[in-house]
Amino acid sequence: MDTATHALTGYVIARAGLNKGTGKWGSIAAVTASIFPDVDVLLGIFGSEFALKYHRGLTNSVFLVVPFSLLLALLFAKISRIGKYWRFFVICVVVIVAHDFLDLATSYGTMILSPFSDYRFKLDWLFIIDPYLVATLLLPLVASFFWKKKSITLGRVSLLIATLYIGLCAFNHSRALSLAKGFAQEKGLAPTAIAALPQPLSPFNWGNYILTDQSIYQGFVNLIASEDRNPGREKNFLSRFLARYKPIRLVQYQEIQRFDDSPWVEKALELEEVKTFFWFARFPIVRDRGFVDGKRRVEFFDLRFGSINQRRPFLYAVDYDEAGRVVFQGFL
Repeated sequence: MDTATHALTGYVIARAGLNKGTGKWGSIAAVTASIFPDVDVLLGIFGSEFALKYHRGLTNSVFLVVPFSLLLALLFAKISRIGKYWRFFVICVVVIVAHDFLDLATSYGTMILSPFSDYRFKLDWLFIIDPYLVATLLLPLVASFFWKKKSITLGRVSLLIATLYIGLCAFNHSRALSLAKGFAQEKGLAPTAIAALPQPLSPFNWGNYILTDQSIYQGFVNLIASEDRNPGREKNFLSRFLARYKPIRLVQYQEIQRFDDSPWVEKALELEEVKTFFWFARFPIVRDRGFVDGKRRVEFFDLRFGSINQRRPFLYAVDYDEAGRVVFQGFL
């Protein structure tokens, strides 16, 4: 989940009564603790590959929630001079757990068992930036500034609505995932992974992915749509984007080959550094792009972050010179 949503969540939790006896310092502590796990974005200074490997690792570990909370509580008990150490501790524990849960609810992957395991857990319920979740938190919060006597009640109502919304997303995920499983069974596929991934702008839009040894099947569904819209007939980008999500009865799956039939692809797959990419990617695609700026390029990307012809985040490349030597490898 994006850092702004984490900060807003922490603030609403504090305003819902958790900051009792600590006033504004309780709210400041809640916001600070709620964004604290994202401090690992600073790992980017050591390079994209290093950040990819360790982001959402130690700072999101369930084993370090209590130690981090103890340290943050000590900090705020001292600088606030309020002295309610255990109240600050409770605030920090609650909002850090909320942060870890929201990260877990996305499809990026969170190493909650770090440092004992680098497995990336994910629930695939929420898109990384969810305007509806933000609205459930923000609108009651704004109202509380005008209706101050009911601020605690409004904070609790906000958290209740947000919880119900996340529950709706979890339910929709289950429905979409069952569609993907049904397609795999119908086609007699032997998948190594199946996922329904949340999509932008609607909790009813889902991208279904079925991974096999040689192919990835990709289909987009809108769980409540009753009529099909042709993307080619839509006048603006947003309408064309939303039109690719089909009603359940009309969902079509595109089969995409995972690896180009190329000796350069085979050569790149043997590189040790490429293993980090495959550890992170859930639906990896490898393409021989031919000559780019005079060098032979092989590109790796994760289909969950974009289509074949789009510029994607986490695009990894390996460049070779004419002698077949690696002259560059890394994220672009």
